[in-house]
Amino acid sequence: METMTTKEAAAYIGVSVNTLRKYVHEEGLPVLRFPGRRKWVFRKDLIDDWIYRRSQPVIINDPRQENKEYGKLRVLYP
Repeated sequence: METMTTKEAAAYIGVSVNTLRKYVHEEGLPVLRFPGRRKWVFRKDLIDDWIYRRSQPVIINDPRQENKEYGKLRVLYP
């Protein structure tokens, strides 16, 4: 089990430390935080799994649900 600091994890993903914090709080990036400590610890295998899950295609064009609206995106069917 390989662990990384916040800076190492940000460099591994290729983003800034602030973006990494946003991913933790808003996008569900897994992080380990121990009681009484401010330090975050990232596990490489959990980051890889999170990236893999986010890279999978999502099918929103379901022909069984005609004229369905997704926020401001409108799905049109032929």
